[in-house]
Amino acid sequence: MWDEDFRWLSVAFNTATLEIIKTAPNLLFLGRDINSSLVSRWDLSPMNKDSKSPTSQSVWTQAYHNLRPARKKVALRFNKVRKAHQFKIGDTVMYKKRLVNSKAQNMSGKLLLRWSEPLVNAKILNSNIVLLTKTSTV
Repeated sequence: MWDEDFRWLSVAFNTATLEIIKTAPNLLFLGRDINSSLVSRWDLSPMNKDSKSPTSQSVWTQAYHNLRPARKKVALRFNKVRKAHQFKIGDTVMYKKRLVNSKAQNMSGKLLLRWSEPLVNAKILNSNIVLLTKTSTV
C-alpha cells in the first residue's frame, strides 16, 4: 500500500538534503525551501545554518561542485571492468537494436530481437564509426 503514501514520500525526498549534492532538490529547482508538515513537526534544518538564503546561481554552482567527486567515483567503478575493443576490417559483429513498442503495428518491445543479424566490418571510417555489410556480401 506504499502508493497511497507516495505524495508524502515525494515531499520527504524533495525537502531532504541529499548526500551527493549537499542540498535539497526543492532548493535547486524552486530556489527556496518549501514548507511541509514534516518540517513543521520537526526542525530538520542543520544546527548552524545561516539565516540568509543563498542565490539560485550559488546553490547550482555548489551542487555541481559536489557532484564532481560522485561522478568520478562512478566512472572509476564503471571503467574498472571495461575492456578496450580493437575491431579490424573483416571482424563479424552485431549491434544492439533499439526496442520500440508500436501499438499501431501490434508489436511489443519485449518480444523483439535485441541484436542485429551478424554483420562484417567492411571499412573503418573513424575511431568510433565503421561501415557494416551483410556477411553474405563479403
